[in-house]
Amino acid sequence: MATAADHPACRKARPKRHLLSPICLSLALASPVIVHAEPTSSVHSVRQYNIAPGPLSQALSSFAAQAGILLSYDPKLAQGLTSPGLHGTYDIQAGFAALLAGSDLEAVGSAPDFRLQKSESMALDDILVQGNELGSITEHSGSYTTGSMSAATRLPLSIRETPQSVSVVTRKRMDDQNMTTLEDAMEQVTGVNVFYETSDQPRFYSRGFSMDKVQENGVSSSFQGSVSGMGSAEASSESADLAVYDRVEVLRGASGLTQGSGEPGGTVNLVRKAPTREFQASANLGTGSWDNHRSELDVSGPLNDDGSLRGRFVSVYQNKQSFIDYIQRERYVLFGNLAYDLTPDTTLSGGVNWQKTHSVPDLYGVPMSTDYSSLGLSRSTYLGASWNNMTYEKINGFAELTHYFNSDWKLSSNLNYTRSSSNGEFIGIFGNGTNGVGSSGTGRLNNFLARDNEGYQYGLNIDLNGAFSLLDRQHNLSTGVDYLKERYDNLFGRVINSSTVNVFDWKPSSLSKPDIPYTNRYRYDNYQRGAYLTLRVGLTDTLKLILGGRFSQFYFRSNFKNLTTDRETVAAYRENGKATSYGGLVWDFSQNLSWYASYTDIFKPQNVVGESGSVLKPLTGENYETGIKGEFFDKTLNVSAAVFHLIQENRAMSNGDPNCDNNCYVASGKVRSRGLELEASGALTSNWQVFAGYSFTRSEYRKDESNSIKAGDTYAKWFPKHLFRISTDYRFSGKLERWSLGAGLTTQSSTDSTYDVYQGGYTLYNANAAYRIGDNLTLTLVGNNLSDKKYYIPVSNRHRGGNNLYGEPRNTMLTLRWQYH
Repeated sequence: MATAADHPACRKARPKRHLLSPICLSLALASPVIVHAEPTSSVHSVRQYNIAPGPLSQALSSFAAQAGILLSYDPKLAQGLTSPGLHGTYDIQAGFAALLAGSDLEAVGSAPDFRLQKSESMALDDILVQGNELGSITEHSGSYTTGSMSAATRLPLSIRETPQSVSVVTRKRMDDQNMTTLEDAMEQVTGVNVFYETSDQPRFYSRGFSMDKVQENGVSSSFQGSVSGMGSAEASSESADLAVYDRVEVLRGASGLTQGSGEPGGTVNLVRKAPTREFQASANLGTGSWDNHRSELDVSGPLNDDGSLRGRFVSVYQNKQSFIDYIQRERYVLFGNLAYDLTPDTTLSGGVNWQKTHSVPDLYGVPMSTDYSSLGLSRSTYLGASWNNMTYEKINGFAELTHYFNSDWKLSSNLNYTRSSSNGEFIGIFGNGTNGVGSSGTGRLNNFLARDNEGYQYGLNIDLNGAFSLLDRQHNLSTGVDYLKERYDNLFGRVINSSTVNVFDWKPSSLSKPDIPYTNRYRYDNYQRGAYLTLRVGLTDTLKLILGGRFSQFYFRSNFKNLTTDRETVAAYRENGKATSYGGLVWDFSQNLSWYASYTDIFKPQNVVGESGSVLKPLTGENYETGIKGEFFDKTLNVSAAVFHLIQENRAMSNGDPNCDNNCYVASGKVRSRGLELEASGALTSNWQVFAGYSFTRSEYRKDESNSIKAGDTYAKWFPKHLFRISTDYRFSGKLERWSLGAGLTTQSSTDSTYDVYQGGYTLYNANAAYRIGDNLTLTLVGNNLSDKKYYIPVSNRHRGGNNLYGEPRNTMLTLRWQYH
């Protein structure tokens, strides 16, 4: 086919980022062109596409070439715009619609000639409903699901294309349900239970195992409570505020390919909000139960005429009291992010996230009776000193360099640095150790304590990601390296005070604050680096094979020093050349449904020494999984059903030798977890969003580990066998079009703590309503625990003496939201 674009001058000067240069376009429009059309069969009405996300001009060029069409447009229309890419089978019109989603552009014409122009009537909501793929960014999508995520393999795949159980908490869900902290979001994820080591230190568990790692834009760091030998009270950072994030991606099951080392519970990826090419702004003012006041400001847009320099600024201030006397929290967040297009194909971005929180913590909650019954203490009971305090501060610097070689291949480099600190002084009541409190109410103080913790985390990921054709099939590849270095430096002080007190007549102001000198120093160094490769092979149009591998090196060192005696204890261990593997198969057996199966593994070094004096070999976790996934209603609704079988081996256990005197351990323990997970997320109609998730988990010891732990015993008895969450939001039409209503519930079955404290199953109900006052102004009301259920939040080591923390009673939050975009 000959066109003006085939003029020699046009071929010589043809730029990379669009099909026709301005000169060629003017030739095509201003002078007659003889078009020698190729046979109609060269224009593929329906075909398979695999176009990576990236600059819109490159994506359109790839689409036009693969579809066998001519597309003409003014390059200014596509300048600075990106496309979510295109994966799957499409006709030409549906392909254009997916590539142009959210761009306010449309393609007009008929095969083989099309022209790009500004859309005259299509709004964003129309694009999302009229049969077009969601992108990975969830802000303004109005959806409870996403079009793609890479938490499992680092390949940008849809949920259906990913052969593991994954979930996402989108920006809309966060706003609808007033989620402001990471634990708020994780409490609404299928199969995940949030446990609290202390009242302000949550940990996340899936399938009975912890999630040791968290990513920010794909760069890993440790959840501090998971660092070997490091207690949760030594953590220098608190949970992240969600105001700066677009979405939370969650992978359940072993994640050795992306994380290297850790428990087989899964991982979390937080994706930051990015600067936008169009100006947008929002401001929220909220007030709620127990004097909970929160304000947010979010401004984003271009900083020069052509939009090559863009910026985003987010700020948060929150002052919140509590249903518990004396407990309060004051939080500040400042976030700035800049992005600059060094060239049309290369973007450098970077910024800073600062978060600081002053709080009065609830140390141990309330004790129980010696017979495990409740003492009848009210939910407002505070059993600490009036001067108890804790301050957390975090400053996170990040940078990202992204280069698109073409519409198929992208190189990205992400750097993350976090310095965190926490310090506080406090005292609380424990009910006579773990024995509980008798009818007289007599308990004991648990000493004056002081903490000064610091953490330094450096993370780097370099990733090459792209698609290629081989043997008339489309394939995908991701390969890269990552690096993690962490240091924690913690001071601890204690002044003994175990005086007898009465929990029924406790006065928080009765204790004066003493000088608490630091007596111990704890240092931890954690180092890991690795290289990985993931290959997605298109065996047929409907069958995809994913193979991956990772090679990791790990080093850990701990240093405990008594500052009074100068006695020092040092322990170190390393793993060189540890390999992890990944395998997955996805079969699209119908237009909307796929079957998948996968194998993943992970390792975790131990700090336990055996009788020989050597550190035991690492724990290993293996995850086997199979299930069905589906996409419906133009891929705006995702559904999945999975069964899993997870094994962890090499657990430290007694060697059974009666003549052993020291370090009587051997790496022979084995645990198995099996279960079922069901999930649906996304749109039932254009104005009805839903999320629902159910999990059944059963874990047990497969070998005797001690005199008290026998094969067949429940392993994670504090993890609920049954977990169910559902939430929905419906936007009315017609005369009620300004209204939206939502409702939901979370329910779980009964559990036992490691100290055999029973928690019955319970259900929490919530609801939300929104009224659009005008085009830019909305008033929202969120209510939680509407039935005012009295329960204890999940704490694995609850006992009669303490760590019994009441969950929040019925509460509401009223927020005025202003948005411009």
